[in-house]
Amino acid sequence: MYKLLIVEDEKWEREGLRDFLDWEGMGIEVVGCACNGMEGESIAKASRPQIIITDIRMPILDGILMSKSIRSFLPNAKIIMLTGYDDFEYAKQTFSFHAFAYLLKPVQKKEIEDVIVRALKELDDEKCKQNEKTTLEAQWHDYIQKNRERLLIDYLSNKTKSKIIFTFQPLSKLRTIQRKVIVIISFCLDLVISNNKEDFQKIFLEVIQSFNHTHEGTMITASCGELPEEVVLCMDATTGRKNLKTILLQMIHKFEGITGIQSIAGIGETFDDIELAPHSYTQAREAISFRFLANCGEVIFYSSIADDVWKDKCLYSQLLENCDLLSGEIVQLVQKGDIVKCTRHVDELLEMLIENRSESKNLLNRFMMNLVNGLNMLFSTGSGNGVYVALWDPDKHGIDYTMLNSIRQTKKYLLGLLGRISINIKKSCHEDHIARRVLSIIEKRYPEKLDLKKIADEIHFSPDYIRYAWDGMPS
Repeated sequence: MYKLLIVEDEKWEREGLRDFLDWEGMGIEVVGCACNGMEGESIAKASRPQIIITDIRMPILDGILMSKSIRSFLPNAKIIMLTGYDDFEYAKQTFSFHAFAYLLKPVQKKEIEDVIVRALKELDDEKCKQNEKTTLEAQWHDYIQKNRERLLIDYLSNKTKSKIIFTFQPLSKLRTIQRKVIVIISFCLDLVISNNKEDFQKIFLEVIQSFNHTHEGTMITASCGELPEEVVLCMDATTGRKNLKTILLQMIHKFEGITGIQSIAGIGETFDDIELAPHSYTQAREAISFRFLANCGEVIFYSSIADDVWKDKCLYSQLLENCDLLSGEIVQLVQKGDIVKCTRHVDELLEMLIENRSESKNLLNRFMMNLVNGLNMLFSTGSGNGVYVALWDPDKHGIDYTMLNSIRQTKKYLLGLLGRISINIKKSCHEDHIARRVLSIIEKRYPEKLDLKKIADEIHFSPDYIRYAWDGMPS
């Protein structure tokens, strides 16, 4: 039921308006009848009516001044002005911004009834819109609470605007930190079943919360990252780089003590304005992309990589030449099956990459390209199947560094690849030798009645193995 306030200084008109219509039948409750603007304002503050019918000319406080005051606390009230013919133009000029309707005295019943019906319809529409707005806000708030981690990453990745998400807790507290920095923690999960990765995220978030509690809740806001093996932090950096590194290492070591899993941290540059957070995030992601050369438990600052940019083209050319020599020698060693020397050369490669980290991706791409091409040439005369290297993306002509979580995994991958290829080369050569022995026997003794079992007995191999070796012979 809507509330109605009548403000009229003439008693008979005031009472007449109260009895003019079947207000209750229209869904309206008359909450007061005031004899002047001051009394009307007082009743309006107490009962907060949705509809107000008021005269203009009244003692103490007229209807125009009263309505202006009521607008400050009832901005959506429907105010219907009653005015004599002589006051009509005056009323329109002084109150043209707010009145819902103007009715000339004497008021006709049908005329005021039509205005009230129109006011009720508008109030119903506004109520419906407000209910929809309240429902949508509740749904949005619920979505924010359930997806705040994803929304933070979307903001840092420039997929959404800060004003959309930072009005809600806990993301709004990012604004309260003065000097901030974005950090990405990457778990070294190369030996862990992928199904457990979400569990490690939850544990790490618990570790973060314990540190957050120690620092009175102002230090860290956390989120799950773009990859399942990482967590993103926004940290207070007001105490300096050294203290920031100390806190990060403490968190990493505590997490390792709980799970046995080590981590590597990539850190962007500090910022004061929250709008610059995506820039720091991009830098942190660039820093953590070099984890393929980092030891577990290490902290990589973007500024360290950015400062280590090669400017001497001669030195860079020398690095490329060294990279070409290493890859060429490794191809020859793989062909010989000398994995021990291959290991030494891989160590040399990794040392060179670590010493020249800013150019390490280009150098590793160069090394892998040479390796793939060289090994493919070896296999072209053998099994003919070529070299399949999962790490090398032929479409991008580069390496998928997200596969390598640490320098330990990088070395393990390279040595594993070279070892498998070396074994396949030996196996291919061995099978080729067997097939050629069978062919020699057939050529020399073709007049005899030979079958596979006789040949197998003669060279001391099973018939099935000979059939396999024969199928692998180049045509």
